[in-house]
Amino acid sequence: MSRLQNAGERLENALATLEQAVESRLARSEAALQSGESESAAAQARSAEMRAQLDALKHDYDVLAQVTETVSQRLDGAVGQLRVVLNDETERKQA
Repeated sequence: MSRLQNAGERLENALATLEQAVESRLARSEAALQSGESESAAAQARSAEMRAQLDALKHDYDVLAQVTETVSQRLDGAVGQLRVVLNDETERKQA
């Protein structure tokens, strides 16, 4: 073989090695990108789930606040009635 042929073969081998390295790097980059996209999608799904849970908790809080207000009003009414009854009995005993 002549020196020119040897140089040509080495060049072809070097190009083949370079092409393999580029293809390998591209494959790893694409895999990393897809993995990142799936992680991002998973994070978005978790975020949406947490938002839904937060909305449900806010709704539950609002319902409980309304119930608490109703109970408070009823207790105030019952206490008021008890005071009236106790005052009437106290007045009867004094009379």
